[in-house]
Amino acid sequence: MSRHPFGVPAGVLAHVPGAVVDGYQEADSYAAPVVYAGCAVAPGAVAEVFEPNRDGAGVEFTVYFPPGAVVGVRDRVSLPGHADPFDVTGTAQAWGRNPFTGGPSGVVVQVGRFDG
Repeated sequence: MSRHPFGVPAGVLAHVPGAVVDGYQEADSYAAPVVYAGCAVAPGAVAEVFEPNRDGAGVEFTVYFPPGAVVGVRDRVSLPGHADPFDVTGTAQAWGRNPFTGGPSGVVVQVGRFDG
């Protein structure tokens, strides 16, 4: 059963560290996304940076996954309507029991990306 029946799907791309070859680490990669249905997405802060020769913007979201979702610190999260995935910016927080229903609550994750 999904946590938010009218929510959106969100994918978790698990981080795969690169192998060490001749003392050098190859580039990291990400596994195919594991898609969780019924997620909620809340907008977060938007920051614009204006520096000489570099303008950019950062965007953050809070994603509410259903109970049992597995999201690592170095994983990425794909959201509908966004071409590129977002980096997980903190540790996933699992709520305890839902104080209203007694059932399990979901997993909350902060994600973000800086372009520029």
